[in-house]
Amino acid sequence: MNKPIYLFVLTLGIISCSSDDETEISNSDLVGIWNWTGTSGGLIYFEETPETTGKTIHLTLKDNYSFSISENGNEISSRTYELTLKKSIYSGKMEKFIQFPENQQYTGIVNRGIIKTYETNKLDISDNNYDGIGSGFVKIE
Repeated sequence: MNKPIYLFVLTLGIISCSSDDETEISNSDLVGIWNWTGTSGGLIYFEETPETTGKTIHLTLKDNYSFSISENGNEISSRTYELTLKKSIYSGKMEKFIQFPENQQYTGIVNRGIIKTYETNKLDISDNNYDGIGSGFVKIE
């Protein structure tokens, strides 16, 4: 009688220890050096651009999921980023969601949100909130 119970517990243990590894989400369309073109939006609409801020911001995304941000030619942040899938409020579909480290210095760009590429040389990060903000980029390399 104890054998079926042990077998049940063992089977349950094996099932519950299944792999938590997620399928890695491809970042091949994101890899490159991106020049910031502006950040805008919010409940109280605002717009910042390189012209209004005096900042030239470059976002470098590498194929090993590392990034760096430079402002006016000086690197101000570098680490790794996380790429997951989240339901977009814009399309209602699961889309790529990028998240930079929580303690990253604010640079004037959205540091977590739905990330999309357009025309192979344009990139947008939108924070996935109804009154949210978004940052735009153009690929330079």
